[in-house]
Amino acid sequence: MFKSIIFSSLVLIGANLTMIPVMAQTQDPPAETFQPGFWQPVARVDINKPISINIINETGFALNYALTDASLEPTVIEVDGQNILKNIQPPTYIVIYPDSKIPNSSRMSLKYFVEVTSDNTVELRVKQIENVSLGNRTFNLQRTGAIFLY
Repeated sequence: MFKSIIFSSLVLIGANLTMIPVMAQTQDPPAETFQPGFWQPVARVDINKPISINIINETGFALNYALTDASLEPTVIEVDGQNILKNIQPPTYIVIYPDSKIPNSSRMSLKYFVEVTSDNTVELRVKQIENVSLGNRTFNLQRTGAIFLY
């Protein structure tokens, strides 16, 4: 009887193990654990090439931006203007906000749209939006090349 219990258990375990590869092979998409959210990078740059960031103002009003490490004084980007930061070294945090001379500037919501070009330039388009909860104020380029928006 003891031998038959062991044999039955081995057959059951073996049957279960043979089913695992079949289930894994039919899984589509392969990464079902992916969950979109702020914890996922919106884009990546190649950290082995020079990195540029082109901030493009599409808000209809002047913007200010600065690096949080204080290596750059706050800079203004005029309406429909842009500014290119070259040879960026990660990690980098950039805060972008409506010019404080604009009435109620702290209540304005901004949204960043990011695209990395073939020459490793981050095109960072800034637009005004109505929904405060969907807005951004900080661009983060991490050491790994991952880009996050907060």
